[in-house]
Amino acid sequence: MLIAGIHAVAEALHEGKSLEKVLVNNRAGSPALQKLLTELRAAGVPVKYVPAAKLDKLFRGAHQNVVAYVSPVSFIPMQDAIRRAFEKDKQPVFVLLDAITDTRNLGAVLRSAAAFDAGAVILPAHGSAGITEETVKSSAGGIFKVDLVRVPHLLDAVYFLQSEGMQVVAATEKSDACLEKFRFDGPVALILGSEQKGINKRLLQAADARLRIAISPNIDSLNVSVAAAIFLYEFHHQRIQPGDYSK
Repeated sequence: MLIAGIHAVAEALHEGKSLEKVLVNNRAGSPALQKLLTELRAAGVPVKYVPAAKLDKLFRGAHQNVVAYVSPVSFIPMQDAIRRAFEKDKQPVFVLLDAITDTRNLGAVLRSAAAFDAGAVILPAHGSAGITEETVKSSAGGIFKVDLVRVPHLLDAVYFLQSEGMQVVAATEKSDACLEKFRFDGPVALILGSEQKGINKRLLQAADARLRIAISPNIDSLNVSVAAAIFLYEFHHQRIQPGDYSK
């Protein structure tokens, strides 16, 4: 959903609506708009500067040089996600997505996260696919069954999760260690990157373990949504108790 106007966007922000991103005229700079931009940045909302013509095309009517995309889902604070996850599971699994820009891949990962009871999916404020109708459709409803967190920087999220006692695992085909031989004892945070760029080097270095999936040498890597499903299944399989899903 699109909303436009400085007051309307400010009200949406103050009411706790999840703003996916905000487009701003790159030639506008009124005091009221600057105040709004300060609040948006403090809240971690992605802001993009565009020509006025783009705003005119997107929104018919008075937009006051600002148009916002309102997400169909809500993001929750990291602390709330951790609390909720541990209330449901003593060994929750979190998923961090680095530079996943394809909306269908994002939706498919969210579907797997919901299927295997992930505690939450964590997305960066910048450089990530938005929550679109295509994302919702690809998730097959899974997007409404898993907590979503948006953070300014994934690296800070990694450090925070480690401080909360979570073991951080990076999925990378460049590792010598195999997922199939990995045994975890406690909560885990899984980092997944795009097929094109992989996981950011600093995130890889910060991870406690780097694991690959044992696949045929004829194939270099798997689609990120497929890799997510395999990792999440393995973690899920190790932590469920016999009979948990027998009914």
